[in-house]
Amino acid sequence: MRIGYGIGNGTFGELVQGVYNKQPFLITMPIPVLTSKAVFIPNETKTIIGHSSYSKAVLACNKLISLFNRNVGGTIYLASNIPRGKGMASSSADLVAAMKAVAEGCFLDVNNEILSTIATEIEPTDGVMYENVVAYNYKNGSLMESFGNLPPFDLIGIDIGGYIDTIQFNQQRKTYSRHDLKAFHHAFHLIRTGIQSQNLSSICQASTISAKINEKILPKKYFDEMEKLAASCQGGVVVAHSGTMIGILLDHDHPNRNDCLLRFKKLVDHTKAVPFYYSHKKLAVRDKNLHFNVR
Repeated sequence: MRIGYGIGNGTFGELVQGVYNKQPFLITMPIPVLTSKAVFIPNETKTIIGHSSYSKAVLACNKLISLFNRNVGGTIYLASNIPRGKGMASSSADLVAAMKAVAEGCFLDVNNEILSTIATEIEPTDGVMYENVVAYNYKNGSLMESFGNLPPFDLIGIDIGGYIDTIQFNQQRKTYSRHDLKAFHHAFHLIRTGIQSQNLSSICQASTISAKINEKILPKKYFDEMEKLAASCQGGVVVAHSGTMIGILLDHDHPNRNDCLLRFKKLVDHTKAVPFYYSHKKLAVRDKNLHFNVR
């Protein structure tokens, strides 16, 4: 054995979440600057341990070594910049990072399917073991479709406050109308064609469809204001369907981009909400018109 390292990325909610072909699904919105990093230090014990705050990640690691019938032990250490209880895949990122660290330290041949199976045995999972945008059954861990990479975009968002227990939330029965189910089907195909053609407007349309349906399940404060701003900037609303984040996808090269940022900043100043900014072109940049802050 050796020291092992692993990384799992967070998300800004989901591009789409609902039901497709009778399966619960989500379409991932990976944010590479949000990460959980794990280190595995092997020792002579027969189990893997870690801080009580990361009990689910420790459980996942012990399931992993049991799957491979390995009689090994060690300690998992985790550090993350992903806010908790916000719908940004903090827990899923921990599970993936920890299992990758153990796999590296114990020379285990682990793939995304194994990571997904173990993670969903513990809790509904966000599909963050896949680097690209994917459609994913968050309850049974099956990959429904891999779409590829998003086109260039800016993401501006806010945390409306509070915390959501995602496990408890996902246990609630969600009732969708026939119209909703058709809308999810349409959104799924908009994501597929939007990524294939690198057309951000199709992706914005899909994310807005899903965000509006989710308003009936988990309403977001300031949704109307964000939707109006998104429409005026030819962008799309994206939300954490089981969290507290709401944002807007924008074309980085849109001629009115700076005006959109300034109007967003006024909304942030008015609401006192914590802002979030991410550019798919320039990772973790600071914009002169907007303070970048994640906490």
